[in-house]
Amino acid sequence: MSLHTLPVHRGLRVPYVARWTGEEDISPAIVNAGGALRYTEPIADAACRWQNALWRRLARAQGMGEPIFEALHPVRQRIAMWEQRCQVCGQSVAEEAAAMGGALYLGGMDVESGTQDPMAEGERTENPPLHLACAWESVSHCRHLLEGYTAARVARPRQWGAAGILHSPARGTVVPVGRTEVSYGSARLGWMLAERAIVRLTGVRAVDLACEAERAGLLAAGSR
Repeated sequence: MSLHTLPVHRGLRVPYVARWTGEEDISPAIVNAGGALRYTEPIADAACRWQNALWRRLARAQGMGEPIFEALHPVRQRIAMWEQRCQVCGQSVAEEAAAMGGALYLGGMDVESGTQDPMAEGERTENPPLHLACAWESVSHCRHLLEGYTAARVARPRQWGAAGILHSPARGTVVPVGRTEVSYGSARLGWMLAERAIVRLTGVRAVDLACEAERAGLLAAGSR
Protein backbone atom coordinates (compact mmCIF):
# COMPACT_ATOMS: atom_id res chain seq x y z
CA MET A 1 0.00 0.00 0.00
CA SER A 2 1.55 3.33 -1.03
CA LEU A 3 1.01 6.77 0.44
CA HIS A 4 -1.35 7.57 -2.42
CA THR A 5 -3.58 4.50 -1.94
CA LEU A 6 -4.03 4.72 1.83
CA PRO A 7 -7.62 4.97 3.08
CA VAL A 8 -8.64 8.61 3.42
CA HIS A 9 -10.80 9.95 6.25
CA ARG A 10 -12.05 13.56 6.19
CA GLY A 11 -9.32 14.51 3.75
CA LEU A 12 -6.48 12.90 5.71
CA ARG A 13 -4.67 9.70 4.82
CA VAL A 14 -5.00 7.11 7.57
CA PRO A 15 -1.68 5.50 8.62
CA TYR A 16 -1.06 1.82 7.86
CA VAL A 17 -0.73 0.92 11.56
CA ALA A 18 -3.88 2.73 12.72
CA ARG A 19 -6.79 0.65 13.96
CA TRP A 20 -10.31 1.00 12.55
CA THR A 21 -13.62 0.61 14.38
CA GLY A 22 -14.40 -2.35 12.09
CA GLU A 23 -11.40 -4.17 13.58
CA GLU A 24 -13.05 -5.37 16.77
CA ASP A 25 -11.32 -7.49 19.38
CA ILE A 26 -12.07 -11.13 18.55
CA SER A 27 -9.71 -12.69 21.09
CA PRO A 28 -11.03 -15.99 22.49
CA ALA A 29 -11.02 -16.58 26.24
CA ILE A 30 -7.57 -17.11 27.76
CA VAL A 31 -6.61 -19.85 30.22
CA ASN A 32 -3.56 -21.17 32.02
CA ALA A 33 -2.44 -24.24 30.08
CA GLY A 34 1.02 -25.75 30.39
CA GLY A 35 2.28 -22.88 32.51
CA ALA A 36 1.48 -20.11 30.05
CA LEU A 37 -1.40 -18.13 28.61
CA ARG A 38 -3.39 -19.96 25.94
CA TYR A 39 -6.48 -19.19 23.93
CA THR A 40 -9.26 -21.72 24.39
CA GLU A 41 -9.42 -22.09 20.59
CA PRO A 42 -6.33 -24.03 19.39
CA ILE A 43 -6.33 -22.59 15.85
CA ALA A 44 -6.47 -19.02 17.15
CA ASP A 45 -3.82 -19.84 19.74
CA ALA A 46 -1.40 -21.10 17.09
CA ALA A 47 -2.10 -18.18 14.74
CA CYS A 48 -1.62 -15.55 17.44
CA ARG A 49 1.64 -16.81 18.95
CA TRP A 50 4.81 -14.89 18.16
CA GLN A 51 8.18 -14.99 19.93
CA ASN A 52 6.63 -17.20 22.65
CA ALA A 53 4.00 -14.58 23.48
CA LEU A 54 0.25 -14.76 22.90
CA TRP A 55 -0.92 -11.74 20.92
CA ARG A 56 -4.26 -10.01 21.19
CA ARG A 57 -6.47 -10.99 18.25
CA LEU A 58 -8.23 -8.23 16.35
CA ALA A 59 -10.19 -8.50 13.13
CA ARG A 60 -8.20 -7.37 10.11
CA ALA A 61 -10.50 -4.95 8.28
CA GLN A 62 -8.38 -1.95 7.37
CA GLY A 63 -10.54 0.84 6.02
CA MET A 64 -13.78 -0.45 7.57
CA GLY A 65 -15.64 1.97 9.83
CA GLU A 66 -13.91 4.97 11.40
CA PRO A 67 -10.16 5.23 12.03
CA ILE A 68 -8.93 5.29 15.61
CA PHE A 69 -5.77 7.31 15.06
CA GLU A 70 -4.48 6.92 18.61
CA ALA A 71 -4.81 3.12 18.54
CA LEU A 72 -2.55 0.70 16.67
CA HIS A 73 -3.52 -2.61 15.12
CA PRO A 74 -1.31 -5.25 16.83
CA VAL A 75 -0.52 -7.23 13.69
CA ARG A 76 0.25 -4.27 11.42
CA GLN A 77 2.31 -2.60 14.16
CA ARG A 78 4.31 -5.79 14.70
CA ILE A 79 4.87 -6.26 10.95
CA ALA A 80 6.05 -2.65 10.63
CA MET A 81 8.51 -3.13 13.49
CA TRP A 82 9.94 -6.48 12.44
CA GLU A 83 10.09 -5.75 8.72
CA GLN A 84 11.08 -2.10 9.14
CA ARG A 85 8.10 -0.74 7.28
CA CYS A 86 6.86 2.83 7.42
CA GLN A 87 4.07 3.24 9.96
CA VAL A 88 2.22 5.55 7.56
CA CYS A 89 2.46 3.96 4.10
CA GLY A 90 3.39 0.40 5.09
CA GLN A 91 6.33 0.20 2.66
CA SER A 92 9.93 -0.71 3.52
CA VAL A 93 12.16 2.10 4.79
CA ALA A 94 15.36 0.14 4.04
CA GLU A 95 16.37 2.04 0.91
CA GLU A 96 15.93 5.47 2.48
CA ALA A 97 17.63 4.31 5.69
CA ALA A 98 20.69 3.13 3.73
CA ALA A 99 20.90 6.44 1.86
CA MET A 100 20.33 8.67 4.91
CA GLY A 101 22.43 6.86 7.50
CA GLY A 102 19.59 5.31 9.44
CA ALA A 103 15.86 4.78 9.67
CA LEU A 104 13.80 7.80 10.68
CA TYR A 105 11.94 7.67 14.01
CA LEU A 106 9.72 10.30 15.61
CA GLY A 107 9.04 10.87 19.27
CA GLY A 108 6.17 12.95 20.61
CA MET A 109 5.92 15.16 23.65
CA ASP A 110 5.98 13.32 26.98
CA VAL A 111 2.43 13.46 28.34
CA GLU A 112 3.46 13.52 32.02
CA SER A 113 6.34 16.00 31.86
CA GLY A 114 5.15 18.11 28.94
CA THR A 115 8.69 18.04 27.54
CA GLN A 116 10.12 16.70 24.29
CA ASP A 117 13.60 15.40 25.05
CA PRO A 118 15.75 14.16 22.14
CA MET A 119 15.66 10.41 21.54
CA ALA A 120 18.51 8.79 23.44
CA GLU A 121 20.88 5.95 22.68
CA GLY A 122 19.34 2.69 23.90
CA GLU A 123 15.83 4.15 24.17
CA ARG A 124 12.93 1.77 23.51
CA THR A 125 9.90 2.61 21.38
CA GLU A 126 6.62 1.12 20.19
CA ASN A 127 6.49 3.50 17.22
CA PRO A 128 7.63 2.05 13.86
CA PRO A 129 9.92 4.04 11.54
CA LEU A 130 8.76 6.38 8.79
CA HIS A 131 9.77 7.63 5.38
CA LEU A 132 10.79 11.28 5.37
CA ALA A 133 7.77 12.30 3.26
CA CYS A 134 5.41 10.37 5.50
CA ALA A 135 6.99 11.84 8.62
CA TRP A 136 6.61 15.37 7.29
CA GLU A 137 2.96 14.74 6.51
CA SER A 138 2.48 13.29 10.01
CA VAL A 139 3.93 16.25 11.91
CA SER A 140 1.77 18.55 9.80
CA HIS A 141 -1.50 16.78 10.65
CA CYS A 142 -1.14 14.42 13.63
CA ARG A 143 -2.74 16.01 16.69
CA HIS A 144 -0.21 14.41 19.05
CA LEU A 145 2.81 15.52 17.02
CA LEU A 146 1.48 19.04 16.49
CA GLU A 147 2.12 19.56 20.22
CA GLY A 148 5.81 18.90 19.66
CA TYR A 149 8.12 16.15 18.43
CA THR A 150 11.71 15.02 18.12
CA ALA A 151 13.30 13.18 15.20
CA ALA A 152 16.30 10.89 14.87
CA ARG A 153 18.00 8.65 12.35
CA VAL A 154 18.68 5.24 13.87
CA ALA A 155 21.41 3.11 12.35
CA ARG A 156 20.65 -0.10 14.25
CA PRO A 157 17.09 -0.66 15.54
CA ARG A 158 17.15 -3.85 17.63
CA GLN A 159 14.11 -6.06 18.26
CA TRP A 160 13.75 -5.96 22.04
CA GLY A 161 10.43 -7.32 23.26
CA ALA A 162 6.70 -6.71 23.57
CA ALA A 163 4.27 -4.53 25.49
CA GLY A 164 0.94 -5.77 26.73
CA ILE A 165 -1.00 -6.99 29.74
CA LEU A 166 0.82 -9.33 32.09
CA HIS A 167 -1.28 -12.05 33.73
CA SER A 168 -0.89 -14.28 36.75
CA PRO A 169 -2.33 -17.75 37.50
CA ALA A 170 -5.02 -17.73 40.18
CA ARG A 171 -7.23 -20.65 41.30
CA GLY A 172 -7.16 -22.48 38.00
CA THR A 173 -7.58 -19.37 35.88
CA VAL A 174 -5.58 -16.23 35.07
CA VAL A 175 -6.03 -12.63 36.16
CA PRO A 176 -4.55 -9.46 34.61
CA VAL A 177 -1.78 -7.90 36.68
CA GLY A 178 -1.09 -4.76 34.68
CA ARG A 179 0.38 -3.30 31.53
CA THR A 180 4.15 -3.67 31.15
CA GLU A 181 7.03 -4.39 28.79
CA VAL A 182 8.85 -7.73 28.65
CA SER A 183 12.00 -8.59 26.68
CA TYR A 184 12.14 -11.47 24.23
CA GLY A 185 13.53 -14.59 25.87
CA SER A 186 12.04 -13.78 29.28
CA ALA A 187 9.90 -16.45 30.91
CA ARG A 188 7.38 -13.72 31.77
CA LEU A 189 6.57 -13.38 28.09
CA GLY A 190 4.50 -16.56 28.37
CA TRP A 191 2.14 -14.73 30.73
CA MET A 192 1.65 -11.66 28.56
CA LEU A 193 -1.21 -10.86 26.22
CA ALA A 194 0.95 -8.85 23.84
CA GLU A 195 -0.25 -5.81 21.90
CA ARG A 196 2.88 -3.99 20.66
CA ALA A 197 6.35 -4.94 19.45
CA ILE A 198 9.19 -2.89 20.91
CA VAL A 199 12.55 -2.00 19.40
CA ARG A 200 15.66 -0.65 21.11
CA LEU A 201 17.27 2.25 19.28
CA THR A 202 21.04 2.10 18.84
CA GLY A 203 23.17 4.28 16.63
CA VAL A 204 20.90 7.26 17.33
CA ARG A 205 21.56 10.59 15.60
CA ALA A 206 19.22 13.51 16.24
CA VAL A 207 18.08 15.29 13.08
CA ASP A 208 16.15 18.42 12.17
CA LEU A 209 13.14 17.06 10.32
CA ALA A 210 12.30 20.41 8.71
CA CYS A 211 15.83 20.70 7.32
CA GLU A 212 15.66 17.19 5.87
CA ALA A 213 12.24 17.94 4.40
CA GLU A 214 13.48 21.18 2.85
CA ARG A 215 16.49 19.48 1.26
CA ALA A 216 14.15 16.85 -0.16
CA GLY A 217 11.91 19.52 -1.66
CA LEU A 218 8.98 18.77 0.61
CA LEU A 219 8.54 22.40 1.64
CA ALA A 220 9.39 25.74 0.17
CA ALA A 221 12.53 27.43 1.47
CA GLY A 222 11.62 29.90 4.17
CA SER A 223 8.38 28.14 5.13
CA ARG A 224 9.89 26.37 8.16
